[in-house]
Amino acid sequence: MIQYFEIDSKVTEYFIQSPPDIRQKEYHEIMWVQGGNTDFTIDGDKFNIEANGFFILPKDRYNQFLPQKPIIGQVIRFTEEFLNHFPRLLFSKFNHLAEVKIDQKENLVFEKLFDVFRMEYNTVTKNQKVLVNLLQSILCKLDEIKCRQLTGITHNQSTDLIDRLQLLFDVHITQHRSVQFYANLLHITPRQLGKAIKVTFNHTTENLISQRLLIEVKRELVYGDKTFTQIAYDLNFQDSSYFTKFFKKYTKMTPKEFRKNSLSAK
Repeated sequence: MIQYFEIDSKVTEYFIQSPPDIRQKEYHEIMWVQGGNTDFTIDGDKFNIEANGFFILPKDRYNQFLPQKPIIGQVIRFTEEFLNHFPRLLFSKFNHLAEVKIDQKENLVFEKLFDVFRMEYNTVTKNQKVLVNLLQSILCKLDEIKCRQLTGITHNQSTDLIDRLQLLFDVHITQHRSVQFYANLLHITPRQLGKAIKVTFNHTTENLISQRLLIEVKRELVYGDKTFTQIAYDLNFQDSSYFTKFFKKYTKMTPKEFRKNSLSAK
């Protein structure tokens, strides 16, 4: 599936008056904000994306588009199964990676790529193979920029390793927090894993695991109706007291305060 549409002042005026519901979709989305700025919420966290920048939204995330003023931009939605290479670091579940800022030179490149993509998408034939190749080019360019912003280089073995780690997090994070557990599955030593994470995120492995777990906690608090005790149990915390201590360490709020603030902001 590939979908494309443009965002203009008319579209955003509508969403300003009638904010869309929180959604969770089975497709990925890239939004290029070319003029103005807009708010997003993702899994309980709020972001403001300014021109000239891209907003990267992986599938399955709870999100809400909340423009305050008219913006202009372009959006591509897609599923990954037909892509030869899917840049998982670019579509990371770590929310702080959601924005990709671009400079004037990069802007010219994306203008050309999007112009060709838009023209092909709007043809009667709408050649799927051409659209896939153009989308792959757009994603590769964005991935190159994001990797350079994170690590200072376009791509290396560390980013490949982080791609694999993210897939393991998706499966195991609610039950396993051990550095050794993930190092074993990746067939490397904890030291090698720590080095790759330090290069890419400038975090320790323990901190990255906690940050990934925090995403799951926030999703449960904001979009679910379980008790705090049940969330603590389902996410394999020792007890509700430890769960509260963990959450407050990273957010400076208790789970109760965070849920209350999130619900009042909806």
